[in-house]
Amino acid sequence: MKMKGEKPALLLALALLSGIPAASLPMLATAESAGGQPSAGSLQATVDSKMRLVKLLLDRSPAVLRIPDSGNAQAKGLLAEAQAAYQRAGGEAQTGRQAAAIKLLDEALRQIVAASRLVPDPAQAAAQERVRYVQLSEAIRAFQALYRNASRRSANNAQAAALAPDLERIGTMLDKAAGLASAGNHREANRQLDDAYKIVASMLNKILASETIVYDAKFATPADEFQHELARNRGYEELVPIALAQLHTPPETAALSERYVQQSRQLRDVARQQAAGNDYSNALKTILDATGHLQRALRVAGLVVPQAEAKQ
Repeated sequence: MKMKGEKPALLLALALLSGIPAASLPMLATAESAGGQPSAGSLQATVDSKMRLVKLLLDRSPAVLRIPDSGNAQAKGLLAEAQAAYQRAGGEAQTGRQAAAIKLLDEALRQIVAASRLVPDPAQAAAQERVRYVQLSEAIRAFQALYRNASRRSANNAQAAALAPDLERIGTMLDKAAGLASAGNHREANRQLDDAYKIVASMLNKILASETIVYDAKFATPADEFQHELARNRGYEELVPIALAQLHTPPETAALSERYVQQSRQLRDVARQQAAGNDYSNALKTILDATGHLQRALRVAGLVVPQAEAKQ
């Protein structure tokens, strides 16, 4: 069995996880014999290096030291398994079974990383909650704007009226979330926003899924109409990253959605150039095409959004 050295990225990840400067972490042995098989000396060097690394993480890692007082049973269980694997690795190494010891130490490292992720640093978690609050708030308000825009153009006035109470509920939830955030409780604020997001997404699906909306509002000038469609395009783009996160889109599907976003941006740049040259007829067609790509991105993410048709 060919024993490969640890990748630098793993060592860096462990350094970040442990809160210990990377220079203080023992480098892992990578030496191999000329024949491609590890020598007894290189195996022992790898064992010694990994033993020091695991012990350092178990004894000094701030992330690990948070676990016993965290109340997270799963994290505590993983940590206990890591500690047990470390002890078994020591026994295997003493009996000359270095390969088995290395396997156990690798498992201990994986368990330490998994356990630590379950108990994030409070300051870091709080910062993430604040960022998420801003993103969710902006996304929900963008959804609201799209809903109002769609409902004004929908022929189904009864449906729009039926959904009006939901729109009021969302406003109330946004206000409550804002109050919680002002008090520093971004975690609870985000729970409110999560619920509000689900309601708005459901509303948009109901009002848009069964029909293709024709945007035929009257504008004073072609420039005004272009600015309206440009703002609508930006509104859709703001929704994509939040939709991907909220709908738990698989990575490969999310990548396809992101490609649609990039294509939309390219078309939007073209539309701006056309508008700058007063070619508003083509600029409107291009920006609608760009918005169509964003609608595809949202559909890929799991949100039902129909294509919009330009006025003929």
